[in-house]
Amino acid sequence: MLKCRDIEAMASDYLDKDLPFQQRMAFRLHLFLCHNCRNHVRHLKTTILSLQQLSATRSVIVDDKMKDLAKQLREHASKH
Repeated sequence: MLKCRDIEAMASDYLDKDLPFQQRMAFRLHLFLCHNCRNHVRHLKTTILSLQQLSATRSVIVDDKMKDLAKQLREHASKH
């Protein structure tokens, strides 16, 4: 049976679905039995999702700023 330190080490691979079937089942069994590891994996998943959303939001902001800058440059170039 997996230990808590194994869960900590394998959590990212589990969330990325990069564990073989047998390890994934052992991982799930441990999560079923261990409240602390369930919390750890839940927090890690929340952190990953938050960072992905932040990254997506930031790229939209950067894209919008780049579009505005490009528009200003085109307008400036057309005046000269």
